[in-house]
Amino acid sequence: MRSKKRSIKRYLLIGGIGGSVLLLLLLLCFGGYIILQYRHVYKRDHEIMTSDYAQQLAQDISSMEAYIKNLYGNNVHYQILKRSQITESQWMLASYYLNNNFSSRADNLDYFGGIFYYDKAWDSLHSEFSGFTFTGDSYRLNQAIKQEARAHMDEKMPYKEIMTYEGEAYLLYILGDRGKLLGYTVNLSQYFVLRENMQLVISDGEGNILVNQGDMLLEEEAIAQKLRSNTERAGLMYMISRKDLEGENLRILLVHKDEKLAFWNQMEFWLLFILIPLTAFAVLWNVYRFVKRIIYQPIDHFVHRLTEMKKGELPENFGEAGKENQLEEIRLINEKLDELITEMGKLEQERYEKEKEANAALLQYYQLQVRPHFFLNCLNIVASLLNENDVDTVKTMIYAVSRHFRYVFQDSDSLVTLAEEIEEVKAYCNIYIIRNAMPILLQIQLDEEDESYQVPILCIQTFVENSIKHAVSKNRVLSISIMADRIEDEEQRYIRIRISDNGEGYQPQRLEELNRPVTQFQYHSRQVGVDNIKYRIYLLYGERARLYFYNSPTGGAVTEILLPREENEHTDNR
Repeated sequence: MRSKKRSIKRYLLIGGIGGSVLLLLLLLCFGGYIILQYRHVYKRDHEIMTSDYAQQLAQDISSMEAYIKNLYGNNVHYQILKRSQITESQWMLASYYLNNNFSSRADNLDYFGGIFYYDKAWDSLHSEFSGFTFTGDSYRLNQAIKQEARAHMDEKMPYKEIMTYEGEAYLLYILGDRGKLLGYTVNLSQYFVLRENMQLVISDGEGNILVNQGDMLLEEEAIAQKLRSNTERAGLMYMISRKDLEGENLRILLVHKDEKLAFWNQMEFWLLFILIPLTAFAVLWNVYRFVKRIIYQPIDHFVHRLTEMKKGELPENFGEAGKENQLEEIRLINEKLDELITEMGKLEQERYEKEKEANAALLQYYQLQVRPHFFLNCLNIVASLLNENDVDTVKTMIYAVSRHFRYVFQDSDSLVTLAEEIEEVKAYCNIYIIRNAMPILLQIQLDEEDESYQVPILCIQTFVENSIKHAVSKNRVLSISIMADRIEDEEQRYIRIRISDNGEGYQPQRLEELNRPVTQFQYHSRQVGVDNIKYRIYLLYGERARLYFYNSPTGGAVTEILLPREENEHTDNR
């Protein structure tokens, strides 16, 4: 069935009517709902804040108690101090290390509090407080702690109480025996940081007020009443919630003043500050979604496809499923673009096939070019032997040459295995030895698992021939080394072939010519074979293959050929 055509004008009309109807529904339904929900959310957030305050204080108290208990049971310096017989130097040293332990712990407190040790025998108190601001006299605070420690030394341990000092409440915890007391103190009056229009009260389990900080929103009489009841609301502009500290005889009551709680009871506030922004948001949101789905998203996808084409990449066709919700105008554009992409894909495939055929023909031409070059060299060798009337050597030479040319002129493509290429190198060296009666030391390092790798034909023999031509000397035995291994470079895996000799090495000008990048074949009468193999490697592998020519620090010319291993692993041209 043919889908119904769509247009921008038609959708604008539908959107206007639908948006108006939706706006009326929102005015009727969401207005009252949001006002009711705001109160509920405000209450929930206030309870969460109170619970967080209580949980934070309970966790810090629990952490400090665990620390004191650990010192009491496991600290070696405290155990020394507990001994009945202890010298003054031992006491001073143990007190010093214990005080250092206090200092490291106190530095990590994120509130004003401290840790202390009191020794009744020496009537000495060692304490360390956190770095938070303290407005009182620390000496007098230590004296107050010492007085409390002496007063409750005989109490059942651990002992905990609320200590009042200079109008502020401190939670005091004491643990120890034999007159050796450990403890901590937390300033409850400075523990919490409150926002504006907030009042926080800390009381004991009986409802006695210990801390009353922040803005004085409620009188203490009203607060005491709220502590004894479950009422959450204290007037139109106040929200109250309370929370008991887990494991502690303490209770937190939080009072928050918010004038919006009273304004909600006025119709003018509801109309001006809730209805108008909500209406504007609803209209804009629907217009945005409508325009985005119908116009922006299809156009954005269209531009993305054009961008891919500009980069030289062919994007996928849009498909029928993607055209169902499109405007008629945009659908026609995408159909034409799909046709263009299909046509470009065909042209690209045709261009690739033609380029592949051209490269294959060119590769065959350059491969054949090496054969007459080497053939002429062999004829010259045979002619020289005939001039010397060395018939037996000529026969051996002809046999070796025929074996060589069976390899070169075999009915194959441009690749052979490494093992076959190495055998060809050995045959070629035998030809040279027969001709010149001069030995060649040929060293080959090749793992058995690498013998099946495919390489361009004559890629090693060409450089061995070059070494024989330029590195032979009457003063030394020519040594040629051939090594093949695997390497990885820049996330590319290679089979590396290294051919080196013990000659004089490359001349600087020659090195510059050899290391020049190859993109087309250039004929040089002095280096037909080398230039040929360089260009054939370029035709086979492109820029994925690499050739390096350099002189060894110990002397001699070195040639390195790096061929992509992926090409070898997935190519079988034999």
